[in-house]
Amino acid sequence: MNPTLRQLLAVLDPSPQGDLVFRAENMHPGAFRVYGGQVLAQAQRAAVATVPQDRVLHSQHAYFLRPGDPKEPIVYEVENARDGLSFSSRRVVALQKGRPIMGTSMSFQQPSEGSEFQPDMPDGIPAPETLVSERQLGLDSGKLYEEFMITTGPDLDVRVVDPIDWENPRERAPELQVWMKTTEPVGDGIALHQSLLTYMSDAFLIDVCLATRGLTFHSRALQVASLDHAIWFHEDFRADEWLMHIVETKRMSAGRGLAYGSFYRADGVLVASTVQQGLMRVRGER
Repeated sequence: MNPTLRQLLAVLDPSPQGDLVFRAENMHPGAFRVYGGQVLAQAQRAAVATVPQDRVLHSQHAYFLRPGDPKEPIVYEVENARDGLSFSSRRVVALQKGRPIMGTSMSFQQPSEGSEFQPDMPDGIPAPETLVSERQLGLDSGKLYEEFMITTGPDLDVRVVDPIDWENPRERAPELQVWMKTTEPVGDGIALHQSLLTYMSDAFLIDVCLATRGLTFHSRALQVASLDHAIWFHEDFRADEWLMHIVETKRMSAGRGLAYGSFYRADGVLVASTVQQGLMRVRGER
């Protein structure tokens, strides 16, 4: 396994520090801030460690409160909100230097059966093997940002059907189609694969909103950040096998953008859904 993927697996596995307290390091300590998907996934794994083993995470809702400092470790305090007959609930606060940077609630359920329905995965999506990875595009252009390689590192294989040119943005249709997986096989266990998908899920939701209006992260006039994030898990999957993440801009107003995401397995099964609201306002506006 390549060292960067091994590092990611270690980062997404917080260390117990006592009763319901965990500690974790950052994946990109040289970045300008902590990646929100990392904090979501670490909080998730901390909560998973406190629930009965027969219960599986089915939803997570979070608010980002402050930018995280990538040079500082993150402490996760877990609250056991409830253990019922078939559901468990946990609340987790992520802290740096005693100050909360994110708060999240999660719900776990014993395996259950019920009626089935899902929208079909769209037809005509190019196979991942026909596309160039975001990392290769960055290498080819000579513009690979080594300090914050969320979608361009050697740990994840990310292939966008119609890549965004952030140097020359243009208005485009309010949808992105992105194949994603780890670059190498990883171990088993639903908690591991859910945390990896959660890590991936914070990418492209703000991007699709910016791209819809021809805006770019590189604009110093814009303040861009994730405000909240929700994820629901529907079906088993592996994060080391191809997942199609379809993200759609749903609304932009008041300096915010709302995007929906759908993760499909390659066989067309919808395995997870995401929603995120991001800040994208002109600096200085309130």
